Amino acid sequence: MAIMMNKRLKNKLFFFMVIFSLVGCQNTPIHEEKGLSSPTPTKNATVEKSPSSEKGWFGSSRTASSEKPTQRTCWDRSGEGRVFILAVGSNMGDLTETNRDATRFAKAMRELFHVRQNRVCVLKNANKQEFVHALERLGDRRRVGADDLVIIFYSGHGTQRDDDNNDEKDRLDEFFATYAKKIRTRYLLRDDQFSALIQKIPTPNILTVIDACFSAGLTKGKDSTERVKSLEGTIPSSGHIRVGTTLDPVKGVLLSAAMEKQPAVELKGRGGRFTVFFLEALKRARQTGQPVDLLTVFDETHQKVYQHSKDNSKKTQQPVKKGSDEIFRRINGYIP
Repeated sequence: MAIMMNKRLKNKLFFFMVIFSLVGCQNTPIHEEKGLSSPTPTKNATVEKSPSSEKGWFGSSRTASSEKPTQRTCWDRSGEGRVFILAVGSNMGDLTETNRDATRFAKAMRELFHVRQNRVCVLKNANKQEFVHALERLGDRRRVGADDLVIIFYSGHGTQRDDDNNDEKDRLDEFFATYAKKIRTRYLLRDDQFSALIQKIPTPNILTVIDACFSAGLTKGKDSTERVKSLEGTIPSSGHIRVGTTLDPVKGVLLSAAMEKQPAVELKGRGGRFTVFFLEALKRARQTGQPVDLLTVFDETHQKVYQHSKDNSKKTQQPVKKGSDEIFRRINGYIP
């Protein structure tokens, strides 16, 4: 009898411990920097953070934080203003500063263009569904007009897989590594789809800034203070890692963090090298008291990024501008 009671007591204690451990997990909401609008979560959507030991995306065992994807939406409230800002971060793999990049970039653009709070959307650790939904909303003519300005920023990993629709000369498709607990192709945003969504935005005045690289196999050692923003874990189905090309062409103008076959680097504790130097150049330009010219800001950024990579990295990094100077001048015209 005593033995049976001891067994029952142990079972009850075990059951109590399991229940207690489940109740002890907490939901951590996403907090945006003051002055920026927070995406609206759908009902009961939460972000859950819990440490878990798993195989890292760069092939090393590590303790990682996993987040349950939410369904945050942007621009739910009506408002006035001709400028829309979408800034997306994705701390995948060994990256840690992409959300900071997105927040700081959005803040800088909002201050530069005097954008209303309800026209700014920052998505930290955005999953594919959230990123796509935000781009689709920018394509809604009831929301964005033909004379509006749209600014899109992404900081995170790029990666590649074999082209399955024969639209790439190098037989590789580029992908944005949007946030997911595990790397799977269905969780990645293909550049073809990204370009098509940009094309549907009903204004030609679009500035897209990408702080990522889309070349596979370019990684630094664990002890480096740099992280290359190309995800090695998702390799082509043939099993060979190859260095490929950049994104498909997009409507408007595109600022890329690096040239084809070059790494885009994240600086430890600071942010993406391109984003850090771009925002510093923009700050200096505003301090002169003269009208800001984004082309000049980019040119200075290009020089700083190249020199810093030359002095501190094994591979150089040279940002790229694609699009006509005329569109840049039109974009400058939105600065008060």
